[in-house]
Amino acid sequence: MKKNLDIIFGIIIIVYIAVINIISSSKISFSIPIFILGVTLIIYHFIKRRIESNKFIYRYFRVLKVLICIGGIFFLGIEIFIINYPKYNKGNADYIIVLGAGLDTNSNPSLILQGRLDAALEYIQEDDYRFIVLSGGQGSDEKLPESHAMKKYLLNRGVDEEKVIIEDNSRNTDENLKFSKAKIEENSGKSLDKLNIKIVTSDFHALRSSILAKRNGYVNYSNYSSRTVWYLIPITYTREAFAIVKSMIFD
Repeated sequence: MKKNLDIIFGIIIIVYIAVINIISSSKISFSIPIFILGVTLIIYHFIKRRIESNKFIYRYFRVLKVLICIGGIFFLGIEIFIINYPKYNKGNADYIIVLGAGLDTNSNPSLILQGRLDAALEYIQEDDYRFIVLSGGQGSDEKLPESHAMKKYLLNRGVDEEKVIIEDNSRNTDENLKFSKAKIEENSGKSLDKLNIKIVTSDFHALRSSILAKRNGYVNYSNYSSRTVWYLIPITYTREAFAIVKSMIFD
């Protein structure tokens, strides 16, 4: 059994990626790298004896295994921070920002984005707010900006259109927060540090959005997050660990 763990995990990964992309009506980010990992594990199962029998190759392969173990420990450390970061902070806010998360094939909010919008609806039913900023531009494979689809979703559920502010130029989380800041300061006539901001995103995304919010000059802010549907937890939390590293280096 132990000798076959690599091929078992490889098959599980491939089946998982196939299933979530079939049952989801939108493209699941990070599917290709995870799929490649599954294929790699299966290939490794059939060539590992050749690797172990070649002393020259095996010497470098042992170094690779050590590096993978170190990377795995680092990955688990990041996941601990992601999982334990505060996500459900209630309390009044002057402005709510809902971060975009893609559209489905019918130009409606993706499953993850629906969760964020529903969390925003839940929040505004319980707490006072002045305006809600919907942040999301148009992806290369999208027919309209995410924020426009987000607005339609909320208006159909009773949100006052006069309280909605559209930010439709951003392409990533850093730009979401940067451009939303400009919209809020323009609308309020105040510096952002004079306002209370509520950032609505997904549970797996709360830590990174907070890191980038701080970098963009947010002072009085907190998160109110949606809970990710169970079958997307493995891929979203895995992707987020790599996204945090990317944001810390490049954003």
